[in-house]
Amino acid sequence: MSTTVMTRAGLLRSAALTICGRREDKLESCNSCLRKADAVVRLAKGPDLNTALVPRIADVICEADGTPCAACWDKATMLLLELRP
Repeated sequence: MSTTVMTRAGLLRSAALTICGRREDKLESCNSCLRKADAVVRLAKGPDLNTALVPRIADVICEADGTPCAACWDKATMLLLELRP
C-alpha cells in the first residue's frame, strides 16, 4: 500500500471522527460519518476555497438540506481549519 493511500485513509478516519463527535474515549466513527468524511475531505482539499464551503460541509455533516444545526456548523469550521493547508 502506498503512503498516499495510507495518508488519505488516515485523513478520512480523522475527519469521520470529528463529524461523529470526537471525545477522549472514542476511537472510531460510525459508517455513516465515514461516508460523509469522504465528501467533506473532497470539498476541503479541493482547489476552491470560498465562503460557500463551510455551509456546504455543514450540510453534508448534518444532512439538513440547507439548514444545518449549530453543532454541525462548528464541526464544519473545525474540519476546514484542520484540512486546509
